[in-house]
Amino acid sequence: MAKSLTALVAASAFILLIPAAHADQTIVFLRHGEKPPLGLGQLDCQGLNRALALPQVLLTKFGTPTAIYAPDPGTTAKDKGVEYNYVRPLATIEPTAIRLGLPVNTSLGLRQIKQLEQELLKPSYSSATIYVAWEHNLAQQAVQHLMAAAGGNAQQVPVWADDDYDALYVLHVKWQSGKPASVRFEREAEGLNRQSAECPDPRS
Repeated sequence: MAKSLTALVAASAFILLIPAAHADQTIVFLRHGEKPPLGLGQLDCQGLNRALALPQVLLTKFGTPTAIYAPDPGTTAKDKGVEYNYVRPLATIEPTAIRLGLPVNTSLGLRQIKQLEQELLKPSYSSATIYVAWEHNLAQQAVQHLMAAAGGNAQQVPVWADDDYDALYVLHVKWQSGKPASVRFEREAEGLNRQSAECPDPRS
């Protein structure tokens, strides 16, 4: 009995010495929802319906995030040659943030991609899941830069087509000694292309 107890204690001590597995960092880039013909910096009804359906998709695929990012809605962008406040990404991710009871970090402007990359690769996020809602061309650029920064091949990141509102560009980053050591890219899809073009009836 004494020998068995000694062996059990020794085995327990050995297990405690084994370092815990470090979860990968997961960064999920999504594009804003569909927009009206004149742009307006805004979503159309189909884009709104996509945003409302998005929480279940993201949570099922990736779980609850540590942080959510979208560009500062005070940033202006040209739609059809006219400057508007660019609220589309924030409007798209807001239903997800509301459902989760999480804030959205909008401290960075639309074109502050370098600062966004630095923010996402903070050591404190080394095992985090992060959702990033952004404009698709700039999101593609950020993913390519992050791939390179984490030791990956930026050419693996495909062009984000102008008519593609459904793609999810996902990075799985492994960290070692406080730095990104390797990265894997995945292109996934929301599966939300068939949302109604009619806005939800507020009476229903």
